[in-house]
Amino acid sequence: MKKRLLSAAIMAALTISTATAFAATPVMSGDAQTMIQTTNNGRDYSDARIRLNFDYDMGEGMYAHARLMGIDQQFAGTNYAEAGTGSTGAAVNMEQMYIGAKFGQTDAKFGRQPVAVGQGMLADVNGIEGVSVSGKTGDVNLFGFGGRSGADDVFAADATTKLGDVDFGAGYLKREDSKYWSVNAGTKVTDNVGLSGIYMKNNDSEANGYMVKATVGQAAKKGDFSYAVSYRDIDNGAIDGDWVTNGALANSKGVRLEAKYKPTNNATLWVYKDITKASDLPSYHPNQFRAELDLNF
Repeated sequence: MKKRLLSAAIMAALTISTATAFAATPVMSGDAQTMIQTTNNGRDYSDARIRLNFDYDMGEGMYAHARLMGIDQQFAGTNYAEAGTGSTGAAVNMEQMYIGAKFGQTDAKFGRQPVAVGQGMLADVNGIEGVSVSGKTGDVNLFGFGGRSGADDVFAADATTKLGDVDFGAGYLKREDSKYWSVNAGTKVTDNVGLSGIYMKNNDSEANGYMVKATVGQAAKKGDFSYAVSYRDIDNGAIDGDWVTNGALANSKGVRLEAKYKPTNNATLWVYKDITKASDLPSYHPNQFRAELDLNF
């Protein structure tokens, strides 16, 4: 009798535990963006994008994450369909999909994931298949990734720390036979003014570049404004235009003027104007104007 009661109790506990686990539902969040961009050579276009995040806590430090992206790009001068047709210009893809495990200050991810190193100047991309590990040792934040992008083997690493009032960082990216690295620093001159700079180099082609930036204000909450001016001189090949945060930064020399405004706590309006010329190839990245509205939900 006691054995039967014990067995019944164990089965009941397992049933309740399993039911509780399967009763948990994923947490959903997302963002939306609409933008327009004009350039001197007629490459004017607009697009709208919506991304949905699905996060599921499996317990014991394990979790699952997926991000679905839908985008409707409209490039002038190409055979892309008109907006709203759901034809050539529209695409939906699983931008991120990975399993994660947290233990202490270490976080490991396995699967299709984002990779950002060198403040986005060496890489700021999504959907790279591989394994990443991030963590902290002392005052240093570390990130490492190994995987593949198409036919290329990819290895990326990033380290950031703070010494006094100055933030320091270093990044490294290896794509097949191409090796890139960067160093950066930034500080606040006053409570409202910040200065930063970054240097990048491609070891294979010996191409290099730098960018310095001054920022006034901080667009953190509703009603906030921030303004920035930056100067860059980046050789052709010093960074990869397809992997950098904004492709217009590659192979260019000149000034960017930008402003950000928070119409609500969950929205940011960002506009910028490049006054640049190509540092090598004629009209590779002409002057451009861009405005985008980002919404989080």
